[in-house]
Amino acid sequence: MRHAALIGAFLLMAMTGTGRAEPGFDEKYERDFNIFNPINQYQPTNPLNPINAYDPANPFNPINRFDPDNPANSINQFNFNNPFNPVNRYRPENPLNPINEFNPTVPFAPLDGGGGMGKRR
Repeated sequence: MRHAALIGAFLLMAMTGTGRAEPGFDEKYERDFNIFNPINQYQPTNPLNPINAYDPANPFNPINRFDPDNPANSINQFNFNNPFNPVNRYRPENPLNPINEFNPTVPFAPLDGGGGMGKRR
């Protein structure tokens, strides 16, 4: 009985912790270009640029791993507007879509169009 209560309390805390997360991601992680395109690999603001490995605005920086607004955070993996969500793989505005692999102009931003870049998609 005691174990069931502990498990129930843990599950309740886990549900309330993830329920408050916003479905988008922070503006500091957004880019006006496709960060996965090889042409843009060495742009100064690209998080995949080796120089920016420890940049505070890099979603792949180990420091930002648990940031609730980080699109690469495992908690946000299944948000409806996250480009890393497997459901969104083939959406036309997703920079991870195989069609957009070599399109340098697809922005890295939330897919619902409500991103902080001021663009409606």
